[in-house]
Amino acid sequence: MATLADAIPERTSRGTLDTALRGTAILLVAASWLSAALFGAYILAFYGGTLAGGAPDRWNENLPRLHEAATPFATIAIGAHFVTGGILLLLGPIQLIAAVRNRIPALHRWLGRLYVLAAAIAGLGGLGFILAKGTVGGPAMDIGFGLYGALMVLCAALAFTNGRARRLERHRAWAIRLFALAIGSWLYRMEYGFWFLLFGTAGHTPDFRGGFDLVMDFAFYLPNLAVAEAFIRARRADAAPALRIGAVAALLGASAFILLATWQFANRMWLPGMASGLGALGG
Repeated sequence: MATLADAIPERTSRGTLDTALRGTAILLVAASWLSAALFGAYILAFYGGTLAGGAPDRWNENLPRLHEAATPFATIAIGAHFVTGGILLLLGPIQLIAAVRNRIPALHRWLGRLYVLAAAIAGLGGLGFILAKGTVGGPAMDIGFGLYGALMVLCAALAFTNGRARRLERHRAWAIRLFALAIGSWLYRMEYGFWFLLFGTAGHTPDFRGGFDLVMDFAFYLPNLAVAEAFIRARRADAAPALRIGAVAALLGASAFILLATWQFANRMWLPGMASGLGALGG
């Protein structure tokens, strides 16, 4: 039985696939940076602005039980998660740009230290919130989000230790995995938004324990890791052409989704939310 690799014309050279892989990776990084920058600014403006303006209870407008006066440690933990998450979204794409790594290595190293520190705080902050009060979705969400936080801390630690040891290929692989996780909280909201747009509240309940909610407890970060892993493996010298073509297709699909989602969410939520948060700060 013929395989996909057998169907690839011989004229499709390794150089062509390398160029396609590099180009689609750049497209995904650019799309992610644009979207993540907008979302990161929204997180800092809305959550930071409402907190500084003395209205942290407004955090519950987007996700219930984020702020409750009876659990101050949980509020501090999730606040740290949000602030450092915004930093991750803004800095992550910079760290993936080869020109920055090659031409300004000192900047890459210092931003990398800040990035790893922010990732560790974001992961630990989320875990602290879960341990202090649990999630609105109960045990399934506790496990899914807890695993997410633990993976963030693990990838941050391995990216840092491999970088310090000058094991650069391993360092880059773990940095890519870390970035794939870092965008998870941003994708979580966008994926919910698209689901509501297409299917309404089917599979969703107010306590986040519906069928779709249970899937989303893990689906906002595990598929990201799968795409990241495909890209990491496709970059290897011995990677099969079929794997490279699959990685290119995955990167193109992810870029298209991000650009479409960014347009929708910027207009419907992020820009109005930024204005609202800054308005609370000014008030």
